[in-house]
Amino acid sequence: MIDAAAQTFGLPNCLRIPIAAASLEAIGRYVGTVRATVPWKGQVGAALVEPHPRSAGPTPGVGLWQGSDGKVREARLHPDRQVWVHVDYGDYRLAYQRLGMPPIPPDYVLDHVQNRKAALLGGHPYLRLCPVRGQVNTSGGHRAGGEGMEKGFLRDLPNLPPATRAAARRALAAEMVYADPMDLTKMLDIAPGTQNLAGVAATQKLFYPG
Repeated sequence: MIDAAAQTFGLPNCLRIPIAAASLEAIGRYVGTVRATVPWKGQVGAALVEPHPRSAGPTPGVGLWQGSDGKVREARLHPDRQVWVHVDYGDYRLAYQRLGMPPIPPDYVLDHVQNRKAALLGGHPYLRLCPVRGQVNTSGGHRAGGEGMEKGFLRDLPNLPPATRAAARRALAAEMVYADPMDLTKMLDIAPGTQNLAGVAATQKLFYPG
């Protein structure tokens, strides 16, 4: 089930991947069943989510699923279990382990796929975690990278042209945020790059039917 009010960036159904939510109820509606939680300050700090069954498999013609790496890529983007955390929850690495997720390799970090400051600005306090290499996390979070651009866009929202501002506010009012090509690149453990986002440019051709 897709949140019809959310921005999906023209991506095919198989790549409309939720990464931020307005509430746990929205996660239950659009992502999957919450199987376990970690309490925090009277609310849920972290949640183990078993995704709802997908109604269809990979979209034909999408290059991401082809070749020897196709199954590996599918497992990264569509794992059997996900961990979602509150944007302000600090013990998310410990919670990830307590919820029974696989060990995190020494050179990996748990990345909040949606930038935390952008999530707060957009009103989506629950974020999906994804293990990525440290350099991927650093590249994605750089102020000259995609996440820095996103934060800048949200800060400048009042000054944008009316049509752009209206479209952005409609997306922010949605219950879910879906991964854009930069987010997908990062989730695939590929450094997005900075300035012209060379990593995204090299990868996004695999996201759309050819």
